[in-house]
Parts: sequence; C-alpha cells; structure tokens
Amino acid sequence: MRDRVRAAENEIQRLQVELEQTSEKMRHDPLTGALNRKGLEESYAKEVSRAARRGSMLCLAVLDIDNFKRLNDTYGHNTGDEALLHLVGTVRDCLRPHDTLSRYGGEEFVILLPETSVEDSVIVLQRLQRELTKRYFLANNDKLLITFSAGVTVVGHEEPQTSAIERADVAMYQAKATGKNRVVIAPEQPIAA
Repeated sequence: MRDRVRAAENEIQRLQVELEQTSEKMRHDPLTGALNRKGLEESYAKEVSRAARRGSMLCLAVLDIDNFKRLNDTYGHNTGDEALLHLVGTVRDCLRPHDTLSRYGGEEFVILLPETSVEDSVIVLQRLQRELTKRYFLANNDKLLITFSAGVTVVGHEEPQTSAIERADVAMYQAKATGKNRVVIAPEQPIAA
C-alpha cells in the first residue's frame, strides 16, 4: 500500500512539473523566448497594479525592426529569424531584470518599464539603439545594422493594455515616418472628466 501511495505521489509531482512547464511555454514566444501576448497580458496586469499601489510610473514601449521585410526578402526568413534573436539578445542584455520584453507580433515588440519616467524610458530605448549599432548582425558574411523605431508612453493607473499599446504604436509609426531608428513619445492618456 505504501509503495502505491509513493508511486501516486511521484506521479502527481511529475504531472505538476509538467503542468508548470506547459504553462510557462504558453506564455513565451517559441522562437525568441520572449513573452508572447498572453505573457504580456499577465505582466501588464501585474505591473499596472503594482504601479497603482506604489504610486509609481510605468512606461510601455512598442518597437518595430526597421526594414525587416527587405531583410527577409533579401536574405530569407531564416536570417529574419536570426535577426529577431539578435535583437532580443541585445535587448535582454541591456534591460533591468524587472523590465519585461514581449514579442507582440512579427517584428514588433513591447517593453514594460516599471518605475521609469517617460524621459528615462527614451534614454533606455536610445541606449538599446546605440548598443545595436555596436553589435553587427552577420547575414551571409554581410555585416548588417539592425535598427528599430519605437514609441513610448506613460501607462495610466487603470488603463487597458490595448489603449497604452495603441498610443505607443501610433508614436512608433511617427518614428518610422520621420526617418526610422528613432524614439517618439506618445501623448499621455486623456484624462477622463
């Protein structure tokens, strides 16, 4: 009887570990290892709640790799995937442990910057841009410069994720329209009457 109980306990423990691993995989992008949209939703809710409790700032940035379609068309999709990994590796090396990186879709990423003013967020993103210029990306023995355009905004204390991302996304497109490899600050959330 004891052996059956131990075997059942071991099986339960194994299943719990498997469930945790599966749950972890469901929150991460399989290519880059960054959080995916589901993981972003969870992190966003947690960070908005924390910022509201502490009365601290939370900024959100949307960044998009410049000329990514041309890179894919010229060098192929495998090289495009490697460029995404190159970007994610560089970003991870430069962010603080409590900052959050997620892949939002294609070549677009979202970064959550807790306890960071919008001015400091711009500095962080510009530092990432400079770091990418130092780390060349090799494609078929060609040194390529990977750049990104970004929009950044302050997140309101009860602001829905879609609203903050939409404002940062509009600013990111302004960065692309004004020459790429830039950071543009989005207007803050309109104050409700």
